[in-house]
Amino acid sequence: MLKRLLFLCVILCFNASLIGEIKEKASLDELRQRGIPVKSMESAGVSREDMEKYLFFWEDLKCFPVAGQMNAKSATFSYENSWHEKRYYGGERFHEGCDIFPEDAKTDYYPVLSMTDGIVEKIGWLPLGGYRIGIRSPGGGYFYYAHLSSYAEKFCEGDEIKAGEVLGLLGDTGYGAEGTRGKFPPHIHLGIYISTKEKQEYPLNPYPVLQFLQERQKNFFY
Repeated sequence: MLKRLLFLCVILCFNASLIGEIKEKASLDELRQRGIPVKSMESAGVSREDMEKYLFFWEDLKCFPVAGQMNAKSATFSYENSWHEKRYYGGERFHEGCDIFPEDAKTDYYPVLSMTDGIVEKIGWLPLGGYRIGIRSPGGGYFYYAHLSSYAEKFCEGDEIKAGEVLGLLGDTGYGAEGTRGKFPPHIHLGIYISTKEKQEYPLNPYPVLQFLQERQKNFFY
C-alpha cells in the first residue's frame, strides 16, 4: 500500500511538472502569435513574465526612434544591451534604458522620432536626462526620450503626437543644471515604462524593441 502511495505521488509530481512545461510553452507560443520576438527577448535576458508586459504597447510600435541619413554608406547608429548596468551620476544606480549613439558623434543633427502615436505626458529639463520628452502611447506604454539637444517645436503636456513625428534632435544635454552639455558622447537615451498594480513606473528593457524596429528606421535627406 505504501509503495502504491509513493508511486502515485511520483506520478502526480511528474504530471504537475509536465503540465507546467506545457503551459509555459503555450504561453510563449501565444506571445509569438501576438508578435513578440521571444528569441530576441530571451537573448536580452527578458523573463517570460516581463515579455507579457510588452503586450501593453507592442501594437503601438511603428518606427525606430532616430532617423537615418538617406543614402548613407554604412549604419548610422549603434546601441548595445546595457540594461541594468551600473551608473554613478547622482549616486549609484542601474541603467533603465538603452542608449543610441551616432557613429559620427554629431550633436544637434539627427532627428529623434516618436516610436508611437501618443500624448505628451512630460517635457522639460531633468538634471539626469537633460532636455527630455515623455510620450504615453494608446496602449499605455510610456516612452522616455532623453538628452535631446533641442525640441522640434514648443510641445506642451497634452499635445497629440503621431508615430514618426520629429520630437527634437539627438544631443548631449544633462548631468547638471539646465543647459549643461558635453558631459558624455552625444546619444539618445530611450526608456520604456508601464504602470502596474505594484509599481507606477515599471521599467522594461528597450533593447529587443530597438532590434524589432531596426528595419523600420526612417531615412531623411538632411
